[in-house]
Amino acid sequence: MKVIDVDSLPSEPLQALRELSRAGTELEALLREQVAEARSQGATWEEIGESLGMSRQSAWEYYTRDVRQILDEAAADGEELSEEEALRIATEEVAQIRRRRRRGRP
Repeated sequence: MKVIDVDSLPSEPLQALRELSRAGTELEALLREQVAEARSQGATWEEIGESLGMSRQSAWEYYTRDVRQILDEAAADGEELSEEEALRIATEEVAQIRRRRRRGRP
């Protein structure tokens, strides 16, 4: 099954590239949403990586890159996380651990 119908692309190459680029951007957003949803349901980075055909480490690095960049920039600027933001991050991590334990995963 093909996701992109090649026959429906514009015949002009530059226009086809624009369409493909738009579709790629849309696909990337959908992938990120599904990764976030999988994580919220307790999926491990190993499972996500396997689903995407990459290693656990590669999946983690790619899909946490934006958050890590924001945190690195904030640290470089001497900014601190608000208490609310730190609590939210900690709560999400604890919830992930609890879900994995309920499923019998470390």
